[in-house]
Amino acid sequence: MGFFEDFKNNLIGQYEECEAYRLVCQQQGFNPYTDLKYEDDIDYVPFLVTTVFKRSNGLFTKLLRKNLDGILKWTVSSSTSGDPSIVGRTENDIQVLRNFVEEDDKVFRKRHDYECTFFPLAEDMKAFGRGEFLGKALESYLGNILDIFTYRDDTIFLLKPSQNGFSVDVDSFIRYIMEHDKKDHYAALGGSTPLFYKTVLSLKEKIKPVELGEKAIVHTGGGGWDGRKGNINIGTMIERWRFVEDVSKFLGIPEENFTDTYSFTENSFTMTGHYSKEYRDYIFHVPKWAKVIIRDFKTLKPLKRSGDRGLIQVLNAYGTEGFAGASILVDDIGEIVDYNRCPICNTEGMTIKIIGRVKGTEAKGCGATLGGDN
Repeated sequence: MGFFEDFKNNLIGQYEECEAYRLVCQQQGFNPYTDLKYEDDIDYVPFLVTTVFKRSNGLFTKLLRKNLDGILKWTVSSSTSGDPSIVGRTENDIQVLRNFVEEDDKVFRKRHDYECTFFPLAEDMKAFGRGEFLGKALESYLGNILDIFTYRDDTIFLLKPSQNGFSVDVDSFIRYIMEHDKKDHYAALGGSTPLFYKTVLSLKEKIKPVELGEKAIVHTGGGGWDGRKGNINIGTMIERWRFVEDVSKFLGIPEENFTDTYSFTENSFTMTGHYSKEYRDYIFHVPKWAKVIIRDFKTLKPLKRSGDRGLIQVLNAYGTEGFAGASILVDDIGEIVDYNRCPICNTEGMTIKIIGRVKGTEAKGCGATLGGDN
């Protein structure tokens, strides 16, 4: 079966197993058995907004598709507001996420014989804030993603556990870039965007730029383009083009060797983009195992033309066995680059830009109607 049939089956399962989502569908007069016959009908599928998963809404169990016995763990976002999303996942959900991250990695990850990252070890990230919630383990979503990434055995992890969370090992970063300066090695750098950028801006005032060369790559992930991520706050928004230009000049890495991965806790796949000098932005590829709809800010109608901007809706056919994640509206703004293929690398599939976060987004409708667990 293709994506549409798999998505339809997943949505019907969610409709049957999650009373909260079924209520949303009934309020909108939508029944997946009768109203989801053709691919174009996907445009009318009701969604849940990411904010209903926030801790303050108390809807944790109401957004599950299984009883608690069927849930392996709760994954929690690294919230900047102090109100994280909490999503229950089954063992199969984690495995599907693993499969998709690995597939994404195969497409976008280039050869690298050396590596350093502004992330901690996966186990350190999962342990940070680890606890128990409703009788199940509670772990960082980002930590679970890091646990999937195929890091080298000798990768240098620059974030070290400290009394207040994590601290950056700047000395190791300096040694790494000095070691590979003018060597034209297959050297990789990446990790948390705000920490990476803050470190580079600080070092620009202290040491001379290096030349890592055309074989070096930069791969960031985990968001933070507003300058904040979890308890990290560098005090200013980061423009993507400026980050690439500044880091490219300081490290001597071509701008076309920059990639970034987009994901969020309520989703079941990652989406990676490569930087384009022409667009002065990352061009994100929607993978074949998922679908993205860009919706008008006011009318919420689907947009189809290149250059159209709106709210991002993701449709998951896989990896949401434990939670109501088949159709999610994100509080992020996307722009359609091309509906059919990438204008830069000519790969088939929808491509988008991630513009930024919607300000002041609230869970209207769904959250107020469903009532919390408290």
